[in-house]
Amino acid sequence: WGTSKNDIHSNYAIAGGNIMAMGCYNLAAMRQAVGAEPAECTECTTHHYTDGIHDKCDWDFSAKFRFPNGATGAARSTLSGPTLWTPSHITVATKETRVADATLADGQEKFRVREVTLRGLIHAIAWHRIDVKDSFEVRAKGGATIRKWTESKSHKAYSFKEAGGEFADLPGEDWWMSYRYQIEEFVNRVKGRKTQTWVEHEDSVNNMRMVDMAYEKSGLGPRPSMGFKA
Repeated sequence: WGTSKNDIHSNYAIAGGNIMAMGCYNLAAMRQAVGAEPAECTECTTHHYTDGIHDKCDWDFSAKFRFPNGATGAARSTLSGPTLWTPSHITVATKETRVADATLADGQEKFRVREVTLRGLIHAIAWHRIDVKDSFEVRAKGGATIRKWTESKSHKAYSFKEAGGEFADLPGEDWWMSYRYQIEEFVNRVKGRKTQTWVEHEDSVNNMRMVDMAYEKSGLGPRPSMGFKA
């Protein structure tokens, strides 16, 4: 969708590959959603070039991660395919937790697993959606399942005002791309004003560790280091 293997995205010598080009956004969003750093990449599959020139450069990927807090995450994106029809997305799922429910009979317990999927995060200005699925199970205290069901809902907001709540008064328009929000935060930091979101250098390093995890699991190996020094 607008790229070719002759673009810089597929130049292995300068750290090319889709996990680097597009996946870094997916992985950053996953880390932010979970609120923790991943313990390991449990699975990573790719389609990549094998023509002898662009070897080890993936054009799409699908990866799964495990987090220390019991959460799991999955991400997928592509540089060559129907991205506008199947947008980049991430899915995170919490570990099973017990939830209070005063309507339960004596000797029963209720548990929930929440799964959140952010669709279209790369093209959010054009289309995006957040899907939330809660899977519930009521069990007898001995462990036997009494009842299972799911509850789902979706959310969309193309500006802070539309999102409402604590975000309602923050600057933003439905036509702003992510770059505009970034420059707003940069100006706020330069002028000493409060920033809504700020990425410190440690965060960038942690994100690259996650990228390396995915490449190692895929079998393609981490991207080559440039060797630059400050």
